[in-house]
Amino acid sequence: MSKRALQSDAIIAIVLSFVGGLLDVYCLFNFNVYATLHTGNMIKLMTHLVDGSFAAFLDALFVIVAFAVGIFLTNMYENSRKKRDERELFLISFFLLMLACLMPNDRVPGELSAWKRIAAFLLGLEGAFLIRSFMRFGEYSYSATTMTANINRLVTVIHKRIREKDRSQNYAILVYLMIFLSFLLGVACGYGYLHTIPMKESGWWHLYGYNLILLLPMVCMLALWVMTHLKHQNAQKS
Repeated sequence: MSKRALQSDAIIAIVLSFVGGLLDVYCLFNFNVYATLHTGNMIKLMTHLVDGSFAAFLDALFVIVAFAVGIFLTNMYENSRKKRDERELFLISFFLLMLACLMPNDRVPGELSAWKRIAAFLLGLEGAFLIRSFMRFGEYSYSATTMTANINRLVTVIHKRIREKDRSQNYAILVYLMIFLSFLLGVACGYGYLHTIPMKESGWWHLYGYNLILLLPMVCMLALWVMTHLKHQNAQKS
């Protein structure tokens, strides 16, 4: 794979990391679950069960099931095609985010109504599409949302760089660091917005004010679609 293609794939991972960080903090604040961090959701699942909070237990289980359904659907999609086309995954992510944005927040943060459960399910699906959208290439496997895996891979690359004095590893180290920064930036943007916007007790802003932050990941998905679409067009011409 060419250096240019490698760079474009790294950009995809970096942008998706931003989206993943933002969605996780949005779901944690609004639904008390995560969009992609299902280790955290499983911890919540069992702590709620032990506490006897069965409604919260079902909410956590609901999002985990949504994520599992999303992974199953992405596998069906990828196995139905001879060649994977990430552009379609980005469009699906865009529409899932748009539908979640249209679901009214008719309860206080942390409490789920029927509308908010639909939004949580949609974002659970989106978490699956988000994870399956980043690409494996070369000897590096960047993860858009799983920072535990990225820390493991980063330290492995650093060890290889030191042991073998292989300067080619410098690029991977830089990309991993940018992925971490992008994820943290997404968390900061989502948290900062949700904790600073003024909320009204009724009206349109009360129902949809929190959801406006979802416009940012929607823009990111469209930008990635445009970038990959142009890359495919150039590949066909060459």
